[in-house]
Amino acid sequence: MQSNDVRERTITVEGQPARVFEGGRGNGETLLLVHGGWGGARLHWGAVWGRLAQSFHVIAPDLPGIGRSDQKALPSVGDYAHWLEALLFAMRVPSAWCVGNSFGASVACVFASDYAPHCRGLVLVNGIPMPESPSPLRWLGERPLGRRVMRALEKRIAYSPSALERGFVSPAHVPLALEALVRSESPPQLDAFVDLLVRGGVPVSRTMAPLLLWGQDDHLLGSSAKDARKLQASWPGAKLVFVPGAGHMPQLENPDAFTAALTAFVTPPAARAA
Repeated sequence: MQSNDVRERTITVEGQPARVFEGGRGNGETLLLVHGGWGGARLHWGAVWGRLAQSFHVIAPDLPGIGRSDQKALPSVGDYAHWLEALLFAMRVPSAWCVGNSFGASVACVFASDYAPHCRGLVLVNGIPMPESPSPLRWLGERPLGRRVMRALEKRIAYSPSALERGFVSPAHVPLALEALVRSESPPQLDAFVDLLVRGGVPVSRTMAPLLLWGQDDHLLGSSAKDARKLQASWPGAKLVFVPGAGHMPQLENPDAFTAALTAFVTPPAARAA
């Protein structure tokens, strides 16, 4: 593969169809771009995957139940990490740099921890490892009334117009599809995320030092600049790069700075010098 074009294709992953966007340089490093909960791969990565494909082999899948809302969501963050490993196997890609935005960063952390031989490097974009769910939260989420309360809170925190105000520097940068999603009374991803939060995350190994590539003006709960600094302090060897003029999705609001920082981290020093 030598084309810089990123094209949609369908492959089979563990017996089910999977939508994948792929392109770029077949002799370059592979970037596995993992989207968050605000839609699918095109919405998250479409602004930068053509730029990245000039130097890298790019793979950007739609996660079941989140990017592809016509499919059933997977039960846990660990299941999504396993799905990524199965995806690479199906595509005959032995390993890749895993780049995750928001919820995709949580999946990327588990992928790097549990499937380290298939992860060449880790980049977290305005996202943290999903914390383990405390027992009271699990108890609450397993009961109808408690689950309704959690669903209402998650809708307000992450799937409302006010969430976009906290997550973006400029309203002009918000994709129309994302505006429509948060104005919906029942976004298709909402119930999947309530289930994921009830189950919670798992402990992850922090032996692989990541790049924390962070929109500096993110004001969403758990992914602010302060949270980024706390994550860097807790993760040995982590490198923190702030993207100015950007919030929760820096790849959309400042694609030039985002692409430059990611390329510099992935490209070996000798290649950069050449």
